[in-house]
Amino acid sequence: MRPSSSSMHLLGLALRHANLPALSAWPERLQALAEGRLPPLPDAQRLPEPAGHLGQYGVPPIYRPSIHRLQLHLLELADAALAQAEAAGVPLDREHCDVLFVTALGLNRSFENEARISALRWAAEAWADEPQAAELLGAWRDRLEQDFVASSHDKVGEMASAMAARIAGHFRLRGRVLALEAQEHGALEALRSAATGLEQGRAGQVLIVAAQTLDSPLWQRHPVSAAQWREAACALLLGSNRQAEGALARLRLDAGEAGTAMGLELRLDDQPLDLQALGGYTHAVQPLLGLALAAQLPRQATLLGRDGAGQAWRLGLEPPQAAPAPAWAEPAAVAVLACGAAFGSTRGSAAYWQALREPGHGFRALDPQRHQSALFLDPRATHAMAYYIDRASHAALPAELEGSGAVRELARHAAAELWAQPGLEGEADTAPLLVLCASTLTLPGERQAGARALLPRLLAILAELGAATGWAEPLRQRLAEGLARRIEAAGVAPELERLAASDIARAAADGRPARVLAVEAACASSMAALDLALDALRGGEVERVLVLGVELPVNVSDLLMCSAQRMLAPGLMASFGVEAAGFTPGDGAGAVLLTRADLAARRGQPVLARLLAAGASTDGKSLIAPNVAGQTRAMRRAFAQLEAQGLMPSALQFVETHGTGTLIGDEVETRSLAEVYAGCAQDLALGALKSKFGHCFAAAGMASLIKILLALRHEQLPPNHFERPLKPELGWPAHGFDPLLQARDWPRRPDRRRRAGLNAFGTGGINYHLLLEEA
Repeated sequence: MRPSSSSMHLLGLALRHANLPALSAWPERLQALAEGRLPPLPDAQRLPEPAGHLGQYGVPPIYRPSIHRLQLHLLELADAALAQAEAAGVPLDREHCDVLFVTALGLNRSFENEARISALRWAAEAWADEPQAAELLGAWRDRLEQDFVASSHDKVGEMASAMAARIAGHFRLRGRVLALEAQEHGALEALRSAATGLEQGRAGQVLIVAAQTLDSPLWQRHPVSAAQWREAACALLLGSNRQAEGALARLRLDAGEAGTAMGLELRLDDQPLDLQALGGYTHAVQPLLGLALAAQLPRQATLLGRDGAGQAWRLGLEPPQAAPAPAWAEPAAVAVLACGAAFGSTRGSAAYWQALREPGHGFRALDPQRHQSALFLDPRATHAMAYYIDRASHAALPAELEGSGAVRELARHAAAELWAQPGLEGEADTAPLLVLCASTLTLPGERQAGARALLPRLLAILAELGAATGWAEPLRQRLAEGLARRIEAAGVAPELERLAASDIARAAADGRPARVLAVEAACASSMAALDLALDALRGGEVERVLVLGVELPVNVSDLLMCSAQRMLAPGLMASFGVEAAGFTPGDGAGAVLLTRADLAARRGQPVLARLLAAGASTDGKSLIAPNVAGQTRAMRRAFAQLEAQGLMPSALQFVETHGTGTLIGDEVETRSLAEVYAGCAQDLALGALKSKFGHCFAAAGMASLIKILLALRHEQLPPNHFERPLKPELGWPAHGFDPLLQARDWPRRPDRRRRAGLNAFGTGGINYHLLLEEA
């Protein structure tokens, strides 16, 4: 049950709006509304171009075309919010400052990447009967790459978390970094996460950056009139109750009154004001827009609304007031009650465990139809519209399930297995539920909708190509009509909510009332979601959390973009091997149900394991290169939380590595493990799951966690599969690391508890280390 109140201080604030770019313009508009003379908003709906350039923030020229247009806005807003706090005498806690990015409905570069790729596929189908089809497609492919500026950085550039990671990297903020989506409730969930992290000492400060764009066509299908929609972006620096000096206001987040209406209401001196009349509708940013406006006025201000589960909430702005630091307490253990798995071609935890124990790997030939190998497979991959691998660990799904439907099916399977496990009925089944879905924030269906909306641009590009190459007018017209018909035949997207990543979380709740939130932290997404779950349970927000990790990276778009950056292993991935040269992707979904260990004991529920601590940091050598210091910082932060127990690295018998099979990644992870664990444990066993099931991206950490849960249940550490001999230069034997070439018994013993660690690292220097033990 949520505590009666949580509070924090607002230390810095910056806001941009399509119509009123400066915060200083808002008080006059508020006064006009109060006096009944408010003029209508101007017609412009999109943010103006920022005045600066990405080079000011250290973004190399080669990366700039791949970056969302919002990135510069967010960097400038973060700069302004941090500078405002510093000018007021607020010391920045860079070492423990989290960065949370809130958005919804997708971002422009994701749609452009998808349009470039899909336009070639659509043309191949539409022009199949043309006598010179191959020549036409070659010219079309080259022009698409040119006009959409295809780049080796496209995969990393389109990640939502990369936006936050660039901010953290430039301003040297080394706390947690993640992106969140809960549609119009995303800003509220970010404020809740910030308050919980600050109160528990997980963060010293939190920088929330949020943005809503109109890049997706889906906003036009929202119940709010299209004329009301506006783009907006903002940045808020938040501090704990102790940080009152120099603060703009104290924010108090409470449970609201039962009679609170749906929607969002802003009250000044207890008088309601029409927030949409003031600034239009900004969807994911709307609560922060109201907060920013209220912070400009010397009057009592309150925001009222309901969250995604229908629960009322109230956010009040008060004068800054310092409060004493809470007494330090070791974090409560969290119990894992149940799990569900669907990785690669396996379905269910039993099949997953059997595959883990068997020799060999789960990679198989790509599906010619689903993966369109005739059009895109090229072992040389001499251009950005080709991939060069022919095997992966892909899910076995019905042919009619594509895109978001395939993601939903895999997630449904993992969640259904979890809910079917015994011990979840009765009192626990009626407890408040939070569902966190670790996933990419722009699912395939949403990407396709955005790509189809670019039809006018595609037809204009085709017309320019036809004119430049001298195609006859009848041919140009025939090609354009065929392409348009094929795009229109792709169908109308389902309702807006079913395209959102947060709706995958709602489906996983299986009809139970729940707050839902999608979380993205690149390849560390599952652990980022799990970390938020630990905070929510320990802070008393909820009694149960379902954490779901799901992603299907064995799809044409990801294969092409990863190939462009040469991320993929030319053969099969060889984690920690002599020929490590990249990863092989794998589809997957996994889910765990969590509660506090004391609640599970009180209810007599069976427990699979106890989660002890999660350490996190953000610190990469670059956006795509890992850093020993950042990884060891995450590991040490996890152990620091258990200082009172005296739990040291020597207490662990097993660590599941991140192990992506990249040359620099394997070397850096080995050095990090050696710095923290070498000499602390005899024969510390290391797991390398990805060499059997591939890299599941957002679901990778969940695959690792469920592997450990099953190993505890079966009292055995399954053997690793190494595609190539271990690289001698890594020095595993000298560090005392056991590569688990054979299965190793892991029995319960009366003289020690079985404990394990788990690494999860993401692009942008996002690092997580989880510690857990047997129940």
